[in-house]
Amino acid sequence: MSPKLMQDKICMITGANRGIGKATALGLAEMGATVVMVCRNRERGEAALAEIRRRSGNDAVFLLIADLSLQASVRWLVVGFKERFERLDVLINNAAVITHERTLTKDGGETQWAVNHFAPFLLTNLLIDWLSISRGGRVINLSSNAHRSADLNFSDLQSEK
Repeated sequence: MSPKLMQDKICMITGANRGIGKATALGLAEMGATVVMVCRNRERGEAALAEIRRRSGNDAVFLLIADLSLQASVRWLVVGFKERFERLDVLINNAAVITHERTLTKDGGETQWAVNHFAPFLLTNLLIDWLSISRGGRVINLSSNAHRSADLNFSDLQSEK
């Protein structure tokens, strides 16, 4: 078991039910952090939550459900978080989506822009007061190299054409 380097730290990570997000949530839990997993799908989130609690031996791992493609859902996520926790030490914006065809959110925005860019911006800004309560609060924005295989048309950022 890892040393409890993150004891007494509260960490939120989006996209925490698989891949890098799940591995990061597990690592933080093993280091003694209180981990708030943000997942879109309740069933997959609960399965990951149970696994991380079991593997880490840390019961201070929690699940919040949010669809990051919807601004109202991001706002409700923050309300739910602030009702349960007195501060935030680390925010990890990990969730992302890659679509191969143009899709729109219920808000009417292009899905990749909504999830990959607008959601982390909104989430961070809505939690900045909780991060400032923490001494040394941190925001970590993850990305990938998936952009290398994409062609970005700056005259059509919403992929309408």
